[in-house]
Amino acid sequence: MAEYHRGKNTVRQILRNAGVTLRPRGYPKGTEWHPEWREAHKKGTGTPEFAEKSRKALLNRLPSMRGPATNTAIEQRMHDALKKTGIGFTAQSLLLQRCLVDIEIHQAPIVIEADGSQHTLRIQKAKDTERDAALTAAGYRVFRFTGSKINADAAKCVQYVIDACGLVPDEAPVYDIRTRFAGPLHPLWKGGEREFTCDHCGTAFMAKPSARPGPTVYCGSKCYGAAKRGKTLTEEHRRKIGEGVAGKPRKQPPPFTAEHRANLSAALKGKPKSAEHVANVVAANKRRNATRSR
Repeated sequence: MAEYHRGKNTVRQILRNAGVTLRPRGYPKGTEWHPEWREAHKKGTGTPEFAEKSRKALLNRLPSMRGPATNTAIEQRMHDALKKTGIGFTAQSLLLQRCLVDIEIHQAPIVIEADGSQHTLRIQKAKDTERDAALTAAGYRVFRFTGSKINADAAKCVQYVIDACGLVPDEAPVYDIRTRFAGPLHPLWKGGEREFTCDHCGTAFMAKPSARPGPTVYCGSKCYGAAKRGKTLTEEHRRKIGEGVAGKPRKQPPPFTAEHRANLSAALKGKPKSAEHVANVVAANKRRNATRSR
């Protein structure tokens, strides 16, 4: 799949269209896990050897895994087309301290964006327009190509940029292709997690600073609840809770008089309404309709 720059589902669909019988994925429909199966699965996956094997497999998959700043398939096609022309570029370059562009040409201030399907959304289009305006104001020429155009002919897209900007092959082209960013290698890295100490149990743990902004730090919800339950409420706090969040006295409902009780009892028994009451209701409805018509 990495060789053909296609996803797993695309390859499976191509094989189906070619009449190839694929091995079914997962368990057959209606399969139920018996207690013996669960016990055997737990025994097989709960060992240190299995954990080490899974870790090594993950490390082997990392170079091809997609992330927030990795090169997509259409971007890789643009890279190959630019290499054939001998024009140096940098992939995933950070400009203006906030714009992470797909391709930046070294020879001139030129930016090439390979837009996938998400760039057809209305919200994303507005963001792209705003970002292109900022790059243009900074002196960059921005070229955007859709995935369909790149898949059809990436060399034609590159040739369009060359003709529009008058580019020529570099004497010693440099291709700075950044395949992935993780941790401090990412240009937008903000420090990640740091060590905290729980104020309740004293356990040291790792967390992002944005997740522990308050003066008191807890390692989890259990310590947070235990610490809160151990604190006694002051009389002032109890009074504010009784009066309301804003510290204002609660509004008391009107008293339930004997007349109210009689009217409620008559309504529940199906007592017919008086002519005066019906006239008042009709007049109120007319006033409401006249106000809405205006």
